[in-house]
Amino acid sequence: MTRWLVGAVAVAVTAGCGVERGDEPGESLGQELSCPPVSGTNVSRSLAVTDPVVLAKFPFSRTMQAVLTSAGSTQSPKALFQQWMSTFGNGAGGCSSSSIDPNGYGLRCPRTPEAALASVDPFSAAATTTFTPVALFNRFDLAPTSGAHCGEYRIVYAMGGSGTPGRMFLIFEAALPNPNPAAGIDGCLPIARFWQNLTKDGVTASRATKLENFYFNGTAIKGVQPVVTAAHYGLKDGTAARLPGQIRTNAFVAFAEWHLREFQLRRTCVTGGACTLSVQHVMVKNNPADELVKGTHANSAAFQSAFLNSVKGLSATTSPAIKMSTGTNFDEFESVSQFGTDVRYSSFASPAFVSAIQGKLNGLGSSLTPANILDRATTQTCAGCHETSNGVNLGGGVVWPASGKFVHVDEFSNLSSALTTKFLPARLVTLEKFINARCTGTADAGAAPMADGLTVGGSEEGAAN
Repeated sequence: MTRWLVGAVAVAVTAGCGVERGDEPGESLGQELSCPPVSGTNVSRSLAVTDPVVLAKFPFSRTMQAVLTSAGSTQSPKALFQQWMSTFGNGAGGCSSSSIDPNGYGLRCPRTPEAALASVDPFSAAATTTFTPVALFNRFDLAPTSGAHCGEYRIVYAMGGSGTPGRMFLIFEAALPNPNPAAGIDGCLPIARFWQNLTKDGVTASRATKLENFYFNGTAIKGVQPVVTAAHYGLKDGTAARLPGQIRTNAFVAFAEWHLREFQLRRTCVTGGACTLSVQHVMVKNNPADELVKGTHANSAAFQSAFLNSVKGLSATTSPAIKMSTGTNFDEFESVSQFGTDVRYSSFASPAFVSAIQGKLNGLGSSLTPANILDRATTQTCAGCHETSNGVNLGGGVVWPASGKFVHVDEFSNLSSALTTKFLPARLVTLEKFINARCTGTADAGAAPMADGLTVGGSEEGAAN
């Protein structure tokens, strides 16, 4: 089903961007819609921010404290960090819990090097293991076309210091609520404008303050909550359903094994008493278990049937447009990105599954092969995107772009080739097209078709990449 959004009419009342005011602190959600077309967006200001002056506003302690304060918790950042790291062990609340990997897809537990961080205090003035901000990412492109939220706004921290060997990254991926849900995706326009308008601000200190207000203070755009809020990281509050958003780890502690995991928050409150926040393992999105592809698991038939619905999306003609969605019931609790054949689906798919994929390709009139489709599925996993798909020929003239060797931003804020040559340019186009389709006086203004179940960037809703 396709929803038609009348940008130049419907938004005029509900989510205008105001002439030359999108870069002012406290921009209103209800200004008259009249804005010039945007172009020439500066990637380093509006999409991937690595300026050290800006990053200085984002110490790890501040993010952790903001998460705790927003949840009404009196825990310390140290306590929450150590509880989080303890989930890599097999003790109480660890990765051996019966709630983790209920389908028996398998994960390494314990991961002793990571679990050892449960005794580390990275916030101490004398800390020898620290976490430093290396990038902020604008992922407006991940906003669902339904307007269920307005995309993800990420902070990446890299492990440093001399206290712990190896490498580790903590990625806070907040899903920002729509400030005007009645307007659908058009309610997200002020947020898109805020980020694009950073391009026009040539003063680094000014941009730093604006981003600080956007992430921590909630004063950058009137009516828009601070990004760093517990509820935006997949919070489960009591028996309520989980909210969107997540925190991820990309770890190579003690140089043992590169792997990626996904977490969300849970709050437990005592009536009339304090609330306790914890970080909990969840399935890693878009990481189907190998056994499902091999046809050796009880869920194989259901997975393979669901996978066929993604063949069309996997057949896209450019790397940023490739997409897949198969359901979290098929996902593993970790994605290993080195050694062996983990998630290299084309190397072990069952003959029956390969035949079914070929039948789907025949129906689409595609010249791609089942191996191409399975290799494209690998790109959508954490391991594939971060390492195992680098340089793989995916058929149809598409070669998967290279990561920065297991990472897309490193400890020195260097961005991967995949980001700079493919994905950031695609996100730039998405941002500008979204704004221009909703502003009067632009060539793109007017009705724009947006497909249900997708994001404004064209990926499957809830996609990890």
